[in-house]
Amino acid sequence: MQETSEISVALQWATEIFGLSNVPKYYISPNNFLNAYRNGNSFSFTVKGDPVYGHAYGSAPHYDPRWGKVAVADFHPEQILGAKPRYGFEFWALATAVANVDSHAAFEVITDTDLINQILDQSAPDSSVRPGGNEEIFWGGIRNEAGEVASIGVLVKWQSGQYVVASVATREEDRGKGYATALVAGMGARAHSLGIAEIGLGVRDNNFAAQRAYAKAGFTRLAAFTNYFQE
Repeated sequence: MQETSEISVALQWATEIFGLSNVPKYYISPNNFLNAYRNGNSFSFTVKGDPVYGHAYGSAPHYDPRWGKVAVADFHPEQILGAKPRYGFEFWALATAVANVDSHAAFEVITDTDLINQILDQSAPDSSVRPGGNEEIFWGGIRNEAGEVASIGVLVKWQSGQYVVASVATREEDRGKGYATALVAGMGARAHSLGIAEIGLGVRDNNFAAQRAYAKAGFTRLAAFTNYFQE
């Protein structure tokens, strides 16, 4: 097993194992990185947090005893960790140059913070990002046939320097009509115009409607995780 506390080495390992489009580069930043471990094509890393957080990939990753929470890809190690699974999530990414933009539903930048908060309150009250955060790049929206904003989301820049779509919300009465697909594709096209080559997003593993929307927009699933927490 190899171990490093050098962030450049950890990111190099991630690229060698997973390719240029990989999940670790989104979560590893100079502000939070502690250690990374490599065992062949198995990989794990530890970042600061409350609790200390880790990711583990492959069939034989190293487990850091400091982890209070870990996202595990590929298998379920209850006996190894002595931890309990809580929920699953997937991480998807889009090369913005190939966003599948649907021309019948035009994307627009949204600056009305009252409207954004109203839609979030009604349709996604647990959203992680609200207007006014220092990470946000732009809020975007798609209007329905009546001219009302039906679906919204925000592009944020994480501490890692990577760009992520967050707080995607579609009004209940407008769901199932393709607006979320048009939204995230439009966000990808807008990001491309700003010189951003790739954007990512996380989604719960049981949110099949959202996953279908992201796939139609051109996103590709990079990894599926189960989150484990120490009791």
